[in-house]
Amino acid sequence: MFGLGMGEIVVILIVALLFIGPEQLPKAAKTLGKGLRELRKHSRDLQETVESDEVIGGSIRDLRSALRGDELPPAQPHVWNKPDPAPKPAETEPATEPAPSPSPSTDDTKKENV
Repeated sequence: MFGLGMGEIVVILIVALLFIGPEQLPKAAKTLGKGLRELRKHSRDLQETVESDEVIGGSIRDLRSALRGDELPPAQPHVWNKPDPAPKPAETEPATEPAPSPSPSTDDTKKENV
């Protein structure tokens, strides 16, 4: 399961028996089994979530295909936030011309000459 051989498992069980004791060993094994089941369940849920995600799952599939040597499909750009469509100009409002820029007042020109 974790790359452990029979010899390593026996050593772990003997050490657990010495530290935990024969009375508590079944309870500890049951708790450890439940913990491993929960860990597997959560990792499977996370994997399904990632694979079902459009952006991350697609990137992972592309990466796996590249590692296998398969041809990649053409990349499609992903738009994170679609821009709002441009508002249509109102047909009833007349077009306005920009206001003329104000000419410098005589007071400003007098101050500059001083």
